[in-house]
Amino acid sequence: MKLAPARIAAFLERPDPAIVAVLLYGPDAGLVAERAARLVRAVAGEPADPFRASELEPERVAARPALLLLEAQALSFTGGRRVVRVRDADDGLAAALRELLSLERAEALVVIEAGELGPGSKLRQLAERATNAAAIGCWPEAERDRPATVRAILAEHGLVAEPDALAWLVDRLAADRGVMRGELDKLALYLADRPPEEAGRPRSRTATVRLEDAIAAVGDGSALALDDAIFAALAGDATRLERDLARLLATGEAPVRILRAASATILRLYRLHGELERGTALEEALANARPPVHFRIKDRLAAAVRRWPSDRLAAALARLLEAELEIKSGRRPEELLCRHALAALADQAAGSATR
Repeated sequence: MKLAPARIAAFLERPDPAIVAVLLYGPDAGLVAERAARLVRAVAGEPADPFRASELEPERVAARPALLLLEAQALSFTGGRRVVRVRDADDGLAAALRELLSLERAEALVVIEAGELGPGSKLRQLAERATNAAAIGCWPEAERDRPATVRAILAEHGLVAEPDALAWLVDRLAADRGVMRGELDKLALYLADRPPEEAGRPRSRTATVRLEDAIAAVGDGSALALDDAIFAALAGDATRLERDLARLLATGEAPVRILRAASATILRLYRLHGELERGTALEEALANARPPVHFRIKDRLAAAVRRWPSDRLAAALARLLEAELEIKSGRRPEELLCRHALAALADQAAGSATR
């Protein structure tokens, strides 16, 4: 059966005993792995009881489908339900899953992790149609849901982010759940020695993440992958743009979010031009910018200000907004529109006058 999104969280914490197998699939590999780990923890504990958790290689199962059936029927030496994990699955596992689903009950919950499976996938169809299986799609979450996810992961570490720090993290972190969690884990490690807040009230177990903390801990990793692509476009470097953009899209980054980040950078350049027109030196304008300019992009931002005069920025922003509106219309592929819009930006940059 297809598991409705509203039921996923509760199911991961307490899997239905009538369910024999769970198929986790989709383009967000990090979310697939995270949900699989939660199922393993729900069944076999944390850390997993070695007598109640096992793993099978998909190649072995595809070559000998009965192996999955035998493993699912094996009893635990210590009692309790077992869990069997199969990673990197594809339709080669369909025969084994079909045999498994013929059982009325099993001693183990079988957790199958796969990549993106189309509607025609045999593995996906089996899991969606069976009453004793659950199919859970793992897609990059909607932008409106990202703040709640960041807050939840930080809360696991006893952290709470100030509003500007949260906004910065949501804007910079990659869409892939695994990458996002890795960056936030790194932030938690950076703040490990910070004492909990007291602030005139009963001692809290939380520590505060400030904007400067987020920039210092997360800013030098994949969180700035968006900047790499955007500044490649602003510099007119089409080759680097294509490489960085392909990497972003491969991690599940939404094309519309890439375009919005590019538009935000263009608006930032506008504000810097406004400071220059008021007589402020570029170095001073960069130093006083809010949110603060990370050292990693400072030189590239200064170069973009010099390369792009205000009138060309207006045309670039209009093109980006037009591409975003077209994505929302659904008439053309999102990735294609994103690539074309940023490629046009790179072409325009090549002809931009140097300040």
